[in-house]
Amino acid sequence: MKIDMHVHSTYSGDSNGKPEEIIKKAEKVGLDGLAFMDHNTLEGYRSIKDKETDLIIVPGIEVSTGEGHVMAIGIQEEIGKIRSIAEAIDLIEEQGAIAAAPHPYRYWSGMSEENLFNNRWTAIEALNGRSWHSKNVKARKAAEKMSLPMIAGSDCHRLKTVGKAYAVFEDIDSWEDVVKNIKDGNVDVAGKDRTYVQTFFYVRRALSGYVRRGFKRI
Repeated sequence: MKIDMHVHSTYSGDSNGKPEEIIKKAEKVGLDGLAFMDHNTLEGYRSIKDKETDLIIVPGIEVSTGEGHVMAIGIQEEIGKIRSIAEAIDLIEEQGAIAAAPHPYRYWSGMSEENLFNNRWTAIEALNGRSWHSKNVKARKAAEKMSLPMIAGSDCHRLKTVGKAYAVFEDIDSWEDVVKNIKDGNVDVAGKDRTYVQTFFYVRRALSGYVRRGFKRI
């Protein structure tokens, strides 16, 4: 079963996909589920969790910290922006959720190797649809070195890239099964890296957003 573990909706503030549109796109491209990873909010997930769909909808947040982002998979309550990765992981795990390292080694929004290796992650995003192939290779090697499960997601901020990368599971029936299988290491990754054309538009959007935010990170 294919679950895109990293999807951003309009609730992130930097995505053009409404939750309902994302669901339709996910169904169209043959996904079995997806995880909303809006920046510091569960509103994307909450707006869609009770809608009729055969997709497994995983609650999640991409938490902002002063040291980089943290994926909170299966989280039920927002925790706000946090100073450190370690503090964010503690708060995520208090809810029984998973703390995963998103898009390691990415220039704009990755994290230092020190923060990657010196924190208590449950999983590593080893294939991100918006990261260069070389960065994803390094992320996979880091996950192997740390003996951690690998997950994957499109990191879509545009509807057309929903499902570009995804985690692969055996039979699962709920988002709780997704969390359990990741914890148990019963997960694989598949999909595509970022292309040169996508890189051009990504850098342009990243710079534009950075300026609009007053030179502040998300």
